[in-house]
Amino acid sequence: MLRPLLTAALAALAVAAALAVAAAPADADRAALQGTWVLDAATLEGRDHADDFRGMKLTFAGDRYTIDFGPNTDKGTFTLDPTKTPRRIDVRSAEGPFKGKTLPGIYELKGDTLRLCLDGDGKADKRPAAFEAPGTTRNMLLTYRREKTK
Repeated sequence: MLRPLLTAALAALAVAAALAVAAAPADADRAALQGTWVLDAATLEGRDHADDFRGMKLTFAGDRYTIDFGPNTDKGTFTLDPTKTPRRIDVRSAEGPFKGKTLPGIYELKGDTLRLCLDGDGKADKRPAAFEAPGTTRNMLLTYRREKTK
């Protein structure tokens, strides 16, 4: 009678340990994203829009994000899945031009450079597979650099 209970307890511990290991990469990436990022490059639907979005800032705080860009401020939450290749991000807008939408995307973090490629239509089945935004898609390819603190 004790043996089945012990086996079940060990199985539960193994599942909990596996879930903790799976959560660890997302936690590490979330921690690395924290802070403010300044837009360096922007390509939408195959066209360069860096000049149009000059001054845009993206701030991560916990599992929340804020995009500051004049009247087009956007706020919401995000989730990461660094176990996929490329790494995945889902941006859920609660306020701003994408309010109510979840934009599926991919991300790459290298030092002080963050690249995001998001589907502007907010369709889960249209998650970008590569860091590109050709004119035949509604992809947004955004490159940010970490804002230097003074």
